[in-house]
Amino acid sequence: MKDNLLGKFLKFSYGSWVGLIIGLFTTMLVTRILPPDALGKASMFDLFVQVCMILTIFGTDQAFVRFFYEEQSNKRGALLFNSLRIPLFATIVIICLIVIFYQPITLFLFDKESLLLAFVIAGGIFAQLLFRFAQLVIRMQQKGNMYSLLQIFQKLFNLCLVISFFFLLGANFEVLIFSTLITLILLNIIAIYFGKQFWSIDNLAIKNVKHSQREIIKFGAPFVLTIFISWLFEAFAKIAIRHWSTFDELGLYSAAMRLVALVMILKTTFSTFWTPVAYEKFEKRPQDKDFFRNITIIVAFAMYLVAILSIAAKDLIVILLGREYQDAAIIMPFLVFMPIFYTISETTVIGINFYKKINWHIFIAGMACGINILGNWLLVPDFGALGAAISTAISYIVFFTLRTIISLKYFKVKYPLVRIYIMALIVTIYAYFAIIIDNLWFVILLSFIPLSILIVLFYKDLKLIIKNRVTLVNRK
Repeated sequence: MKDNLLGKFLKFSYGSWVGLIIGLFTTMLVTRILPPDALGKASMFDLFVQVCMILTIFGTDQAFVRFFYEEQSNKRGALLFNSLRIPLFATIVIICLIVIFYQPITLFLFDKESLLLAFVIAGGIFAQLLFRFAQLVIRMQQKGNMYSLLQIFQKLFNLCLVISFFFLLGANFEVLIFSTLITLILLNIIAIYFGKQFWSIDNLAIKNVKHSQREIIKFGAPFVLTIFISWLFEAFAKIAIRHWSTFDELGLYSAAMRLVALVMILKTTFSTFWTPVAYEKFEKRPQDKDFFRNITIIVAFAMYLVAILSIAAKDLIVILLGREYQDAAIIMPFLVFMPIFYTISETTVIGINFYKKINWHIFIAGMACGINILGNWLLVPDFGALGAAISTAISYIVFFTLRTIISLKYFKVKYPLVRIYIMALIVTIYAYFAIIIDNLWFVILLSFIPLSILIVLFYKDLKLIIKNRVTLVNRK
């Protein structure tokens, strides 16, 4: 019997929750053994690897996901190799350029010239590329348990390696980037082994694949600009802090991002679980729009609930970071808007994705990115990391709005938009008071107001969804 949606979600999510616990312990350790500027430099490494990944992968990962269920099951390995050819070639080119121009690159990223660090960056890009596709193979087969185990291994390996490299290298940022690289290599070995039927070289000989390499590139190419703009949209805050502020402020911003780990876990887990489920549902029952509306209601309620609780507990969580990172608590409340509105928009953007109107993603990401850049330009020089967080919050609300409005042109669903925006206003007000009030227990007590409003707004729909679900199970 097929797993129900809740069962699938739990399989995909338990790795995130276990990983969250390990990750919090790692964060507590890292912020006590490393200064904020080291965390800032390590975040620049992550940033650079991400942008190189966008350029090398050329949107072929999106094509692999979109064409997976349309391809015959015995030819999906050939689809994987067709999707990998261009990225592998582009990665080799990027690596050569990094080695040739290692001096300005490493100087900008780490404030020091180092050929060794250039090779570490190159290795990180190659390892991240392979892991991206290795994860997709497991994800698209809906192997939730294996996906969760990979997430747990990732956190465990990283924790062990951070401790090991700290004793070898001392309190240097290299501890974090070396740990990241070795962790990716180990994860690739595990993920490729458990998906070995897809990675077998015999798949190279398979002919008459439904989706050729040309089709893959044609579908994926528009995503390059879209994803790059999306990356710039998400990453510009760090770039702005690096340019207009200090590595210490960048470290505080990175630490604050770790404080919203619970909300980010929901974002990542849901997006991972939702994509294959949504496509499969649309292929089988495209007229079942109540399904998509109900998912939006559940996701909106869950995201706001966790966000409010995270803001309420921010001063408790920040204790884990150590004295040097106390200011991260001021930055954190507005950062919750990023995972909230990204995750909800994943349920409301489906019209664009289902009907392959992918060029809209360029427009949406471009508009949101422009607002984010303007916001950072205005706020970061005066307010540092806090200004970057506020700019990020505003731009993600715009991002959600554009995604939803344009999606409804192609796939009309009665989303609870008024209630979503009401809660956005309520959480904004609560975030503001959580910043200016320097009393932990009063902030916690104040959280009962947005929590009560949230329950009142969504109670009726949630009760109906649960009732219909129980009725359906009883009929079976």
